[in-house]
Amino acid sequence: MSVRLEGNSRAEWRQHWPTVIAAMAGVAMSTINSYSVGVFIEPLQQAFGWSRAAISLGPALTAPVVIVLAPFLGLAIDRIGPRRIGIIGVTALFLCNVLLGAVGPSIWSWWAVWGLIAVGNLFIQPSVWTAAISGMFSAGRGLALAIALCGSGIGSMITPYLSYTLISHFGWRLGFVGLSSFWGFIAIPLVYFLFTSIKDIARKIPGRAAAAVLTAAPAAATGRRQLLSWKFMRLAAAGGIIASVVLSLVMNLVPVLTWNGLTRAEAAGLAPLLGITSIAGRLLIGFLLDRVPGTLLAGASVCLPIAASLLLLTQPASVPAAAVAILILGFTLGAELDLVSYLTSRYFGLQNFGLLFGTIGGLITLLTSLAPLAMNSVYDATGSYAHPLWAYLPLCLLSAILFLSLGRYPTAGDTEGSEPAAVSLAQYRMSPSAPPPA
Repeated sequence: MSVRLEGNSRAEWRQHWPTVIAAMAGVAMSTINSYSVGVFIEPLQQAFGWSRAAISLGPALTAPVVIVLAPFLGLAIDRIGPRRIGIIGVTALFLCNVLLGAVGPSIWSWWAVWGLIAVGNLFIQPSVWTAAISGMFSAGRGLALAIALCGSGIGSMITPYLSYTLISHFGWRLGFVGLSSFWGFIAIPLVYFLFTSIKDIARKIPGRAAAAVLTAAPAAATGRRQLLSWKFMRLAAAGGIIASVVLSLVMNLVPVLTWNGLTRAEAAGLAPLLGITSIAGRLLIGFLLDRVPGTLLAGASVCLPIAASLLLLTQPASVPAAAVAILILGFTLGAELDLVSYLTSRYFGLQNFGLLFGTIGGLITLLTSLAPLAMNSVYDATGSYAHPLWAYLPLCLLSAILFLSLGRYPTAGDTEGSEPAAVSLAQYRMSPSAPPPA
């Protein structure tokens, strides 16, 4: 059995589209808690008298776990492949969310289940799904990553309404069970039967062919060397800055809009625009990434929140201006993770992709947990969101400069070693008749 090069996007999609569908389902399920907890807060308050702060402490437990353990998860992805990790993740998340329906009346039972969710959530981080996609696709990698990560937009559109409907008809306990079952029955079979990776397929290839498939970067480009490189630090900083800006705005969208002069009803009515444009933004960026240098695309994309901030600052109480600002923000929200994962694979290859992107993911989690807190702290002190909105202008420009400073994609001969000397499995077609490669 041997392999021969296969270098076009259409061939990659014919061979590996099931992995993209499974990854999209896994990404959608990974958002189950982010988009449902808010809907369950009031029923839990009514049932047990818990404060909102006490309830919110449960979901907050996931951040420190991801921040500390994300690089180690990345190492595991690089060594054993993402398939097994993804299966563990979707299964654990399904079971833990079912357990949420059995909590109470002690708040400690709520926190205990969230401790389990924090661990399970680690196994469905974006690095799990993007590592598989990056290994399977080369020519069509940008669009494949975008479609897989659209799972978060799908989750944002389905999960809140589904949660509300289940609670209204069956109560909050069965609401947790029903919500978990809905996503679990979709994601678990798809991930189990369709999700795979370079390492999982390489296990079925004997001898030197498997070794060729698993060689994803020059030997000199070790994970430690790449982590400490100035280029990686710039990429991580650029991604962390823009994620902090976008997610702090998104998480405080309704408060920002009401401060800006809109009614709560108007703000809540405009908020769903984010989910629509985040999907559109991801697909557009993914399509362009396979055709336009990623640094140029990133530099332009991360400047979009500047326009959104200026609209909010200069057009108070304007529903049309707020709607345009949300649409602009949604495009960036749908693109920042795709850009960072794509650029990580292009600049540093696939051998240490899990470690590198997992480290960036941990940094982004840290910054995005602090940025909304900082934004609201400024509001508490000043009674205004104007200062953060003005501060986002230079931050977006800094992120753009850092992205643009990365320069051209390295070649196989570059010592920093990004695009691998041995191409990824997506570029191979198995042929039983030819001998293994030398």
